[in-house]
Amino acid sequence: MRKRICLFLLFSLGCSTVMADKIGLNVGLYGDGFYLWDTDRQDYFLTPLVEYDHSFGKVDLYLKGEYTFRLTNPFPQFFFSKEKIAAHLPLGSFSEFQFRLQNEMDMRFNPEDNQGRGSGTVKPELSYGLFLPPGDVSFAVGFPWTYKMWGKGDFFFGLDLTAAYTTPFWLGFKGAANFMLTPDAVFDGMEVAVSLLQDQFYAELAFTAKESFSYFSLIPEFDYLFNFFTFWARVEFEDIGYGNTLSIAPALGVKYRF
Repeated sequence: MRKRICLFLLFSLGCSTVMADKIGLNVGLYGDGFYLWDTDRQDYFLTPLVEYDHSFGKVDLYLKGEYTFRLTNPFPQFFFSKEKIAAHLPLGSFSEFQFRLQNEMDMRFNPEDNQGRGSGTVKPELSYGLFLPPGDVSFAVGFPWTYKMWGKGDFFFGLDLTAAYTTPFWLGFKGAANFMLTPDAVFDGMEVAVSLLQDQFYAELAFTAKESFSYFSLIPEFDYLFNFFTFWARVEFEDIGYGNTLSIAPALGVKYRF
């Protein structure tokens, strides 16, 4: 649930000129719901979060932590963190290489029965960006490695291929393909997204196909920047085509930048 509601870093970077006199620290709160179509099950969650994103010359640093409380039942509770560092290597005035290293950790706690689980994903990624008058183009290749900290969890090596294009008026297109690095080179899924950044407004519509097109998800999100507040709304339609198990997860949130 935490991963689904992460705010888009692109929106924060796109508004960086507005935030120029801030130190890059964000605190926020969001609430979200979960509705499972076939069982009529409903859950509600509340999540405080803290973020830090800042550029030090040609190096970008991003840190995030969230703790989620389940409102319909005290447990389980969840913790999610993300750390990312990116180094830029300019190749003249119109292109650059970028090396990124990212780590995510996802934990679930249930003190009532002394159970829980935790896993994480480390992903080194190399990208090439070309900045031209018709728009910006980038290509990236990443190698995610998922590890288990305790309890049940998956372990795999993967391959992510991503291409993106942004027009001069900030209309963006992105496509990504994900593979499992197994002897059969299994195709794991793909994502296509369209985004628009206009002044203080950001919108994105993402379509994801999972497990070799076995089922799909559709996720619209809208963000609005007012002074140093960011307000956002998002709805996830998940498991489309997977029997009658359609899940709907709406969310509303706000954060403030220091």
